[in-house]
Amino acid sequence: MSCAGEAVPRSESSAIVRRLGLSWPMLLGAAAFVLALAGGAVRFDPDAYWQIATGRWILAHGYVPTHDLYSFTLPGAPWIVQEWGAELLMNVVYGLGGWQGLGLLCAALFGLTIGYLARFLLARMEPLHALLLTVLAACMMFSYIIVRPYEIVWPLTALWVGGLIESRERRGAPPWWLLGVMLIWANLHGSFILGLGVATVIAVEAIVDANGNRMDAGRKWGAFIAAAFGCAMLNPQGYRLLLFPFHLLGLHVLSELTEWQQPSFQGLPVFGLWLLSLLALAFSGRVRLPLLRSMTLLALIYMALQHVRNVSLLGFIAPLLIASPLADQWKKMPARRRNAEALDRGFRALARPGKIAALCATLVIAGALGFAVVAVRKSDPPGKFTPRAALDVLLADRPDARIFNDYNFGGYLIFRGVPVFVDGRADMYGDRFLEPYFAALRLSARGNIGALLKKYRINAILMSPQWPVVRLLDRMPHWKRVYADKVAVVYLRSGAPS
Repeated sequence: MSCAGEAVPRSESSAIVRRLGLSWPMLLGAAAFVLALAGGAVRFDPDAYWQIATGRWILAHGYVPTHDLYSFTLPGAPWIVQEWGAELLMNVVYGLGGWQGLGLLCAALFGLTIGYLARFLLARMEPLHALLLTVLAACMMFSYIIVRPYEIVWPLTALWVGGLIESRERRGAPPWWLLGVMLIWANLHGSFILGLGVATVIAVEAIVDANGNRMDAGRKWGAFIAAAFGCAMLNPQGYRLLLFPFHLLGLHVLSELTEWQQPSFQGLPVFGLWLLSLLALAFSGRVRLPLLRSMTLLALIYMALQHVRNVSLLGFIAPLLIASPLADQWKKMPARRRNAEALDRGFRALARPGKIAALCATLVIAGALGFAVVAVRKSDPPGKFTPRAALDVLLADRPDARIFNDYNFGGYLIFRGVPVFVDGRADMYGDRFLEPYFAALRLSARGNIGALLKKYRINAILMSPQWPVVRLLDRMPHWKRVYADKVAVVYLRSGAPS
């Protein structure tokens, strides 16, 4: 295939494409949006319930809470609401379009991220290579499109990292408008700390590579990094928000939660293929990354191997980091090994920026398809997180019950306005509270279900039937099973706790 700067002979097909004004980024972004909805990739988890409820509370009261609002076990406990902006957005979208509206939002943000990634890569690489990397990134992200704040900030993450790398490559200072990205990001999700880390690494790389002009580069990049940290602290929590990610990652109980577990390589999924491809590329010795950028890539790989939720971040950040080195290596290869003019013309015709009319038409068509999909496909949170019938039975008998609830049911209880024993805010409850709780559910030696029920004066239990503790509850005196289905079982206390 031809080098980026070579002239490409005009062909009839490429002329038609240019007249239509289509481009790869808009086509890939639209396809990603539609496929995410049609393929059922947009998923919900139990935290969406309490996040919408928190956004509703913020909108009603006009400020961000600093203490627990929902539990009867830790009433008034300090609570860092670090996702308040995303929760407010989720509540507004839910009020306008319900769960279908939230599904459309997250699918659109996924498509926007893919479109930006394609445009970034096309500016540096051969079109075919850029498309392959973009599709691979989309595949790595596809399984993690969840209606949660961490997915909402994907476009901001890509824009931040891409903007910094672009500034680094043109040997200039980062544009100040990127600070607005950091300001918004810090008020949407705690992953902004990753953005600050990447910015620091790229700044050091730019200063070291400046040679005789390091003082000037240090002054420009140093001012930007300082301003970025300042923007990150412009939030309701102030400097405490900078410490929050480290507090969360320090919890031992994260291993109990699905999204924080290590990825599985059974069946060799896309992540496994990605790692094998990267190892093959590294062992070939043909592509060399700057030292600090290599360390950043290794850190992202380590994060993905530690927690499955980080696989998506690796999927679209890694191509941003390696695009230029890969393109430079390709240009150094003999011309006969990269000469495919006929194929190149077709791909390059769509590599140019699209026209406004074509973009509007693409958005209208993709939007119509998206609305059609959500109209026929149910997109509510799964029933395993929504014990609607069980809770109705429980509240009909004990409207003021103190409920010992399943961890995954906490969000739904909050959404219904019911005080909870526990919910998905692991950072607030901490190891000291959650470890005995999960030990009791598993009937492990460190757990004592009877002590927990007595300590918190529990008179009702709402639990998933999958936990081992359910077998014990069926035999405990003074507790009676009053309802059961495949989602939940309900127990009510009929006498003194035992």
